[in-house]
Amino acid sequence: MTMFSINTFHQQYQTETRESVIGQRPFRFLVPISLEPFLDHENLFNQFPLWTKIWDASLVLAHRVAATPPQNGMRWLELGAGLGVVGLAAAAFEHEITITEYDTHALNFIHANAHINACQPDDILHLDWMQPELTSRFDRIIGSELIYNEKDFSALSALFRSLIKPEGEILMACEVRQTNRVFLNMMQSDFHIDITRNILRSADHNVAILMIRMRPKPHIA
Repeated sequence: MTMFSINTFHQQYQTETRESVIGQRPFRFLVPISLEPFLDHENLFNQFPLWTKIWDASLVLAHRVAATPPQNGMRWLELGAGLGVVGLAAAAFEHEITITEYDTHALNFIHANAHINACQPDDILHLDWMQPELTSRFDRIIGSELIYNEKDFSALSALFRSLIKPEGEILMACEVRQTNRVFLNMMQSDFHIDITRNILRSADHNVAILMIRMRPKPHIA
């Protein structure tokens, strides 16, 4: 495994810092100054770098994770971690978490943000939803803004079914979109689903964020 170097990271990327307080703990997150280096100019919709932004849903989920008391032996998994906001908040509040992401640049930013916030997740891994190499099951799976693109739904639903323990739970946060209903309709035969609505308030806007909790039904254990 290649050791992460914060100096090498800063030589490779131009960044700026966003600050946030999560669970009364201050965090600093490095984000790219520009999308330009990560765009496919021949096809702008090919793997558009959505990971470069700190999403409102990620902050809502990070606060929820920070408020959850850690339990020894409970293993967490984050899917689609982006810049690492949620997973690193989990690590900071002593949850045993494996953070996963597909994009190589995003993984570098997660390592950098773990470094500057002195967070130590169990692991930071590349994960391809179409060809996942994870085999163990987790007590809790978390993720923000995972269900916006219908082409990912089959792979994501298969991941959830294969990686969650029978007594585990999946916790997702997302803005209100029509695609949410499409995905949850796919999942309702195999999962108990509870949805709560949260309002994230800031000086310049309020946004509704859905918190979706899914627990496996007995027949998929």
